[in-house]
Amino acid sequence: MSRIKFSHHAFQKYLFFLGGIAFGLSLLKNIFLEQNPGTIFYLVEFLSFIFFLAAFYVSDKNNQQLRALNERQKDEFEEDRKRMSRKIDNLEEIVSAFEEKENEAARFATYQEKILQQLSRVGGDDKHQLLYTLGELFHGMAAVLYKKGEPKGIFNVEATYGLTEDALVAGFAAGDGLHGQTVTDGKATLVEEIPENYFEVETGLGKSENYFLYLLPVMQEGDCIGLVELLTFRKSEIKELWPKVMKKLVEQEIL
Repeated sequence: MSRIKFSHHAFQKYLFFLGGIAFGLSLLKNIFLEQNPGTIFYLVEFLSFIFFLAAFYVSDKNNQQLRALNERQKDEFEEDRKRMSRKIDNLEEIVSAFEEKENEAARFATYQEKILQQLSRVGGDDKHQLLYTLGELFHGMAAVLYKKGEPKGIFNVEATYGLTEDALVAGFAAGDGLHGQTVTDGKATLVEEIPENYFEVETGLGKSENYFLYLLPVMQEGDCIGLVELLTFRKSEIKELWPKVMKKLVEQEIL
């Protein structure tokens, strides 16, 4: 069976209408009385009708306020639910990013350990083998090892890898050019944009249309004692790995 649904205002209108009918029927019964009940009787009837309608009015107002409060609470609950859902989504993204960083750090640590193990197998006297291993691990096409010598501040070539026999590689002084600035700063440097004549003038590593040049200082007790110059075909993680790799190689007297 279908139900008749009224709006708030319609409900109040019908409520008063039905109350009026009830009052009218209450008065109509007086026709069947044998004697006139008098003015006081009708006054009491009228007051009862007024109070009856007032009860309807107060009840309806209370119901309307409860419905309005319920609607507001439903809206607030829905807004809180959406806000909490957004917070949960944000927290899930943060947790996911944190887990990804942890996983990446674990993979990086594992990879770093493997690099250290392979480099540790290189003998300290075979610098060419060291450069060859670095090239194999980091996609290098050529490398040069400079060691700090006398006079103080001059870095001379100690070993090379991947160069032609007639290639001439000059040493450099601390603070002079890219190499000198790197040993002065003591921080690994990646060079991507290099002038066309750069290698001819300073490194003798040759030319390539697409390469990356890493300048890797060798530090000992806060002093730069050498520099590894590595030319690669593509970017690698050597810049990030170098501080720990370099420290290990220095401790084992490989560098």
